[in-house]
Amino acid sequence: MKIEELKKTKDLDVEWKMTIPASEINSELDIKYSELQKQVKIPGFRQGKVPLSEIKKRYSKNILPEITDKIINKNLTKAVVDKKLKPAIQPQVNIEKFEEGDDMILNVSFQLMPKIPVIDLKKITLEKSNLQISDNDINNSLSDIAKKHERFVPLKSKRKCKNGDLVLFDYIGKINKKEFERGSGKDETVVLGSNKFIPGYEEQMVGLSIGETKILNVKFPDDYGTKNLAGKNAEFEVNIKDIQERVKKVAIDDKLATEVGEKSLDDLKKKIEEKMQTDFLTLSNLKMRREASENLLKSFKFDIPSKMIEQEFNYLKSQSSEKKVDDKEVKKLAEKRVKLGLIINSIAEKNNISVDESDLTKAVVNEASKYPGQEKQVVEFYKNNPNLMQNLRGVALEEKVMLYTVNSCNKKEKKCSIEELFKSDFLKDENQLIEQKKKGEKAL
Repeated sequence: MKIEELKKTKDLDVEWKMTIPASEINSELDIKYSELQKQVKIPGFRQGKVPLSEIKKRYSKNILPEITDKIINKNLTKAVVDKKLKPAIQPQVNIEKFEEGDDMILNVSFQLMPKIPVIDLKKITLEKSNLQISDNDINNSLSDIAKKHERFVPLKSKRKCKNGDLVLFDYIGKINKKEFERGSGKDETVVLGSNKFIPGYEEQMVGLSIGETKILNVKFPDDYGTKNLAGKNAEFEVNIKDIQERVKKVAIDDKLATEVGEKSLDDLKKKIEEKMQTDFLTLSNLKMRREASENLLKSFKFDIPSKMIEQEFNYLKSQSSEKKVDDKEVKKLAEKRVKLGLIINSIAEKNNISVDESDLTKAVVNEASKYPGQEKQVVEFYKNNPNLMQNLRGVALEEKVMLYTVNSCNKKEKKCSIEELFKSDFLKDENQLIEQKKKGEKAL
């Protein structure tokens, strides 16, 4: 094998003119042809006695690509290992010249992994937020609980039911005038307007009085869970047994606490404080991780393989649900993701950080927890898909390295409230979600 290194256009770009001698190729071909000569059966010849000329005539078109691929891969791997190179992507190989019996001339191009400098993580300072809880924070949470809490009381005066009322009723369901399984019930309750029942059901109950009976005509959705009911028209005879109205302003007291599952108001306050601490810690750690990532991106200076950016760019575009994508912004994100990935791998390598089976199991469990009720199926899915499991291994490694990085950086402690924490630029997305939720609640 002979390698002529062509002119480099960039430090990371490599281009070779590789020559593989005919003798090596012929040797591999002869071995393959000899194997076939012993195995094949051709009319007119005894098995094992077929002339090599006949074997080559019949099988060379199929054998040649197989052998050349094998030889190219073997020589390319050897060249990369001997030169102690780390390709960033799969090398691109073009056969420049080859005929059976002659030398093979290849054009090989690829990009190298960049040399990433060592950074002393202790020189990076992160802001560590510590929660400062005030009585006002607890009171605001109690007020939110009281506003969202549903408590109903008997009507002060008789009236027809309306949206927001809690209605107690019996019902009998029929399809084609015949009752169907699980289509009837007694002492059922529903808050009108909650959309607990199929479309049209609750809407037709509005305006009924206690003791009144009505036939509701509805249609089961086409995607209804019970297949034998999906898409069918039905009628329900409902009898209103009681109507209660919602308490507009629920008092913050022991009664509220017991109704939400606590023993007393003091216990509820403790639970609120515990949840605040847990949520704050999660957000504070997320903020530090993102701050650490930004510091890593600023601290490390090196060339990034353009082909890796191109691959990440194409992946991000393929995953986008938006019709119009800003290519410049996507490219910036691709560069950022590739660079951070290279830094993470470098930190892992230099600090002997690796993913073991317990880390991988934890990653699978975390992924499965995103699909309540389908955890077992998700776990089995990953077990049966090695490629996806490998992707999850990458996620697990990133988690482990970033935890190591955050723990290794210096910390500057600062007391703040949850509201102040959300003002951080590193929690913009979470803050936007909170604001959107608040707007939605106000609209209701």
